[in-house]
Amino acid sequence: MSVIRVLRSHHLACEAQEAALVRLASHLGDALGASVAREARTIQFDGKGFSGTVTVEDDRVVGEVRLGAMMRPLKGVITKQIEAGLDQYLDE
Repeated sequence: MSVIRVLRSHHLACEAQEAALVRLASHLGDALGASVAREARTIQFDGKGFSGTVTVEDDRVVGEVRLGAMMRPLKGVITKQIEAGLDQYLDE
């Protein structure tokens, strides 16, 4: 299993952190078909060929995505998409 780990600092206020979590959970479920569960400031997700967690802390976001065998060849592309998404979600 291949793993993508991300750590990104942010300067979002509490309301913006909540909004980012809601948008991310929605994207994971709607666009990627993942099952999404949320507890406090952590999202756990599981989709076809991937699973992971994202936690929004006061000043940073910590994420881990585990890729199954079929998704492994796309690790580079997926990593770039995650980075672009973080830029979008955290640029507020």
